Amino acid sequence: MLYAIEESIRKFAHVIAVVVGIDVEVVGADLKRIAGTGRYSEGDGKSIEDEGEVYRHALKTGRPVCIDDPKNDPICFNCKNRQGCEEKLTLCSPILRDGQAIGVIGIICFTEQDKRTILKHRNNYGAFLSMMADLISAKAEDYHHITETTQTLDVLRQVMDVHAGGMFVFGSEGSVTYANAHARKELGIEDPGDTVSVQLIPTGNTVGDAEEYELHFGEQHLVIMGQMVDLKKDDPRFSRVMLFETQIDFTRKVSSLTSSAGGEGLDAILGMSPAIRRLKEQVMAITTSSSTVLISGRSGTGKELFARAIHHESDRREQPFVAINCGAIPDTLLESELFGYTSGAFTGASPGGRIGKFELAHKGVLFLDEISSMPLYLQVKLLRVLQERKVERLGANKPIDVDIRVVAATNDDLPELITKNMFRSDLYYRLNVIPLDIPPLCDRPEDIDLLADYFLEKYSRRFSKRFKKIEVTTMDRLRSYAWPGNVREFENIIEFMVNMMPADGIIDDSLLPPRIRDLHEACTDGISIKETAVLPLKAVEKRVIAEAVALYGSDTKGKRTAATALGIGVATLYRKIREYGIES
Repeated sequence: MLYAIEESIRKFAHVIAVVVGIDVEVVGADLKRIAGTGRYSEGDGKSIEDEGEVYRHALKTGRPVCIDDPKNDPICFNCKNRQGCEEKLTLCSPILRDGQAIGVIGIICFTEQDKRTILKHRNNYGAFLSMMADLISAKAEDYHHITETTQTLDVLRQVMDVHAGGMFVFGSEGSVTYANAHARKELGIEDPGDTVSVQLIPTGNTVGDAEEYELHFGEQHLVIMGQMVDLKKDDPRFSRVMLFETQIDFTRKVSSLTSSAGGEGLDAILGMSPAIRRLKEQVMAITTSSSTVLISGRSGTGKELFARAIHHESDRREQPFVAINCGAIPDTLLESELFGYTSGAFTGASPGGRIGKFELAHKGVLFLDEISSMPLYLQVKLLRVLQERKVERLGANKPIDVDIRVVAATNDDLPELITKNMFRSDLYYRLNVIPLDIPPLCDRPEDIDLLADYFLEKYSRRFSKRFKKIEVTTMDRLRSYAWPGNVREFENIIEFMVNMMPADGIIDDSLLPPRIRDLHEACTDGISIKETAVLPLKAVEKRVIAEAVALYGSDTKGKRTAATALGIGVATLYRKIREYGIES
């Protein structure tokens, strides 16, 4: 019977999938698929006899079924596809005619997030699915019940209202026939029955599948990101549906994907030395401030950790943290990364445009690492953003307001670069409102033991190795080394030693890299540890970098390997080679 209204059932499945956002499937009593969406859209007419145990149970009992662990549910034990099943949850309802099941309609989750959504609002989704099953049955009987349609729409509204984003349903003439709870909240509409008239103007910019629109409603003007879906319904009241998020919510979500990984908060910063305690106190003193921070420190001292701590401990902690390394991106691309661009802004630009890091960090914190690498022409644009709190995408002439806190970091001497006309003095003063200077590891030897304990435990657990102890002489050598690569280099050495650690779990001098072991031996052969400790750090750093390049080779591959071994970025290594005049 259901095959006679196959086209109508496909439309039902499409509408349900658009509203619910999860794959939908309708099968007949003979377990042949009548309609499906998503990964089931190409299988109309296919028999699911070998994998339809859940639907078979619903047909047999005439009752809805919800399986939230298909592989381990008794209903699925006889399924031939049980081991290869990717379904996380199946919720289905039989389509009944005079008490006899003539088919089944189901929604299938393939992700844990969709599964949690269904389980959280299980009653609403179950009721909605039952209503859809009733409506299909009524259509098969060529009989339309106004009451059932009203109930279906009521459940549909409930499902729309629990949707996390905003949703508009448009009629064929372009008017909004329904706005869900999130959309009404954004527009300040209290009564769901109020007539809504909105104007959506596409800007032509896209990010992934989301298009950017300017939304005008009365005196309100919002920028939203969303998708317009054609429902292809005969009913003029339900022509299209718009699923959207405000640009602030959208950029917050995108920034969580683009932010670089790292620890959070002051607890992620290890150290009990007076210098580290003082820095932590300074971070806590600026929690409610929006002033710009300039973090100075050598490579590997943990500048990004402090930047993240400033964000985490501040009143912006729930907002985005966006990090960008100015030295790792070519000058020609850095501007578009920071400011974004519109469609066709330059040759090679993405047809959909792109949101820049300034916009992604709106309401939150933008971390500009290696700020000294920023070209002068971009320094001018950054200064303007800091002064006016507005940005313009490349190719656009409309300023966009941004509320951001900028935290910049550098391992260079900016005042010296200013004297060489390599950095703007006005930008330096704008950035240096709150200076934080992170000391190198060699200036806080009291933190060595704490760091060693933490990294030994971390990598022993990661590599499933049983660590017993580290010899006293080995710890003495670690304490006496100058650590030009700072904490990053220290962590790499501990990771190496845990990797090489024998089965007895004891780390001794034999596991130390030659540069550390040999340095200590030289000290015992006539050069005192005290004399070694007061060598100029730049001299030590130059020597270590030169040795690494000589060891691994001066070609591109060798330099990449050397940078990894030193615990620094490739761009930083090239800069140091130029700075010290190392032959390569």
